[in-house]
Amino acid sequence: MDESELLFNLFYFLLCMVIIYPPEEFSRLGFTIEQLFSRLLGEEYQDFVGYHLRRTSLNLFVHSCLPFSYFLIHRLKFSVFATQEPLEESDLDPDFPMPQEAVAFKTLTWKTAQRFSVLAVLAVPALIFNWHQQNWRRHPINKALSKYANNNNPGNYRTVASDIAIEFRRPEIYKKKLNSISTVIATDNWLIKTTMYNVHFAHQSNTTLSVAKAETYNISQHDQNDTLQMISIVVKPMRQGVSDFHIRINALEFRNLEDRVRRPIAIPSDIQFHRSVIDRFVDVFKTQVALNPIFNSEPITDKCFACMLAEPNIKINKQCVDVNRQGVPLTDEACCSNCYCRPMWCVECLARWFAARQSDVDREVWLEQKCTCPMCRAKFCVLDVSYISAPAAATVQTDSQGSDLSL
Repeated sequence: MDESELLFNLFYFLLCMVIIYPPEEFSRLGFTIEQLFSRLLGEEYQDFVGYHLRRTSLNLFVHSCLPFSYFLIHRLKFSVFATQEPLEESDLDPDFPMPQEAVAFKTLTWKTAQRFSVLAVLAVPALIFNWHQQNWRRHPINKALSKYANNNNPGNYRTVASDIAIEFRRPEIYKKKLNSISTVIATDNWLIKTTMYNVHFAHQSNTTLSVAKAETYNISQHDQNDTLQMISIVVKPMRQGVSDFHIRINALEFRNLEDRVRRPIAIPSDIQFHRSVIDRFVDVFKTQVALNPIFNSEPITDKCFACMLAEPNIKINKQCVDVNRQGVPLTDEACCSNCYCRPMWCVECLARWFAARQSDVDREVWLEQKCTCPMCRAKFCVLDVSYISAPAAATVQTDSQGSDLSL
């Protein structure tokens, strides 16, 4: 394989990848199959099911032509295996004792792949033509919709498709692009997932949803708090003959989806994830507070002033340096100040108070911002928040009293 052939193979592989899995940049430029053939496909909001019948069939046809196109271009440009003559005995490499057998096997494999590519180009249009008969009745999408038809009449799938199209045109639907090839849609009564070659339907009235797993990824190697959480939701329709499907979304989108579906989403007790940006910030806030020095305080028997459930476990105590990142002293208005309030808050409530006072635009730098004490309005930053613990003297005194009582 010479250099030009290697570059061609690499280029064609990348071309196939961007056709099958188009990146966001190609979508913005309109270089996707759906956008290039938009006149043939029609509008999704006018005929939802019909649009996806044509879209999935077109995707299957275009993708089936990629191997055949590769072999056709390769033969016209290179024709390596078509013109290569058998090696003479004098041309044999002593380090490779069976070159003719290897070349014969490679040629056989190449010709077999060529025949399969031609077969795919012929078989896929025949399959699509079979689906198209009787108004797409044999298409997998319409077969799935026929499971929801009333009176167990498969011919009533058109009524189901019409109802879905009407609900999809309503403005309050939830639609989120999961990746370059799949989208999740929640209407008043339906939960839909579109994929490359199929569309999954689940009627919310007889469907159960549960979180299967949560995965956490570190986005930055330098900041362990910069993470991404993805959760997998299993959608199990109770209708006979309808298969389950999975929805994998960002954990921060979970609440939006949960608010849109009518069925509750079961979350196992052993799966924890951030349902919102605030929940994620609370965990990061706790991690930073744990690194700050401990503040010694008298034992507290009250409850948190905000939630009235947990005991106060933090104290705002100025311990930061009043300089910016460049080491320049801050102005008096930007400096933190001392807080003389007794411990009244738990760390989670204070973190939510801190986040509520920040701008939604600057979420990446919330931890670097400042806030005011909920009671005295003293300005503080996250470095001024410390967990509290009982003084050592009080602990020793308690232990000695216990020893005296035991005597």
